[in-house]
Amino acid sequence: FFLHFAPYAVHTPIMANARHLDRYTDRDPKEAAYATMIESYDAALGAILDRLDHHGIRDNTIVIFTSDNGGLSAHARGGKPHVHNAPLRSGKGSAYEGGTRVPTVIHWPGLTEPGSRSDAPVVTYDLYPTILTAAGVTLPAETTLDGHDLSPILSGRISDDQAERIIGWNQPHQWGASGPGIEPFTSIRQGTWKLIYFHDGPRFELYDLENDLGETTDLASSDPDRVRAMAEVMTKWIDQTGAQLSNDLETGEPIPTPAAAAAS
Repeated sequence: FFLHFAPYAVHTPIMANARHLDRYTDRDPKEAAYATMIESYDAALGAILDRLDHHGIRDNTIVIFTSDNGGLSAHARGGKPHVHNAPLRSGKGSAYEGGTRVPTVIHWPGLTEPGSRSDAPVVTYDLYPTILTAAGVTLPAETTLDGHDLSPILSGRISDDQAERIIGWNQPHQWGASGPGIEPFTSIRQGTWKLIYFHDGPRFELYDLENDLGETTDLASSDPDRVRAMAEVMTKWIDQTGAQLSNDLETGEPIPTPAAAAAS
C-alpha cells in the first residue's frame, strides 16, 4: 500500500488545539497555539505508527517524514519575526536556509541503520525515484528524472558525485510575506557552497554552509572566482530545467542569466 499523509497542521491560520493548550501556559499565546498544532501532528503520526504495529507490519513498511518548506517565521508567530528557525536564517518563502532546509527522517527496515545520520544534500523530488526503487519499479531507459535514488545514502554508501551534486531552487515571484531573502531568487547548492542570485538588481550572495550554517557572512565580494564558476553552473541548471527568471519591469524582458550577470 501507499499512504500520503499531508495534514493541515502546521499551517496558518494558527489555531490552538484546546486539548493540549494547558501544557504551554508559559508560552506566548501565539507560540502556545503553534505548539499545540505541532503536538497534534505528532499524535496523528504516532497513531499511524501504532496502526502499523497493530497489523504487525512496522518492520515491512517504509516511513518517510519531511516537509515542503522551512518553518513560518515572517508573520503570524509570537515574538520577534525571522528568528524562529535559528540557527537557520529567516523562514518560509526565503532563499536562506530557514526557508529551504527541512527535516527528513526515513525508516527503511533492512536498509537504514537505526539512529544513523547523513549530511548528504537531498531534495524532496529525490523521494520519487527512491520509492520506485523500493517498489522494484524499473523505468524505461529513455526516462529522465530530476531526483536521485537515495537508497545508497540510506544504506551508508555515498559517492563523490552525490556529495557534490547540484541542487537548485527557483522562485521568480514575490511570496506574500516580506523579510530576509523573501524575494524573487534562484539558488544552487554545490557541495557545502550555496550561491543565491537575487533577481532584483540582480545581485549575488555566496555562503559556505559548512562553516556558516546561519548565513551570516556573504562571501560574494571576497570570492568572485567562485561566484563566476557557480553562476555558470547555475545557468546550465536553469537551461536544463527550464526554470524561468523574473522579467525586468522596465523592459519586459527576462533579467540576465547568472553567468551574464557575474561576468559583467
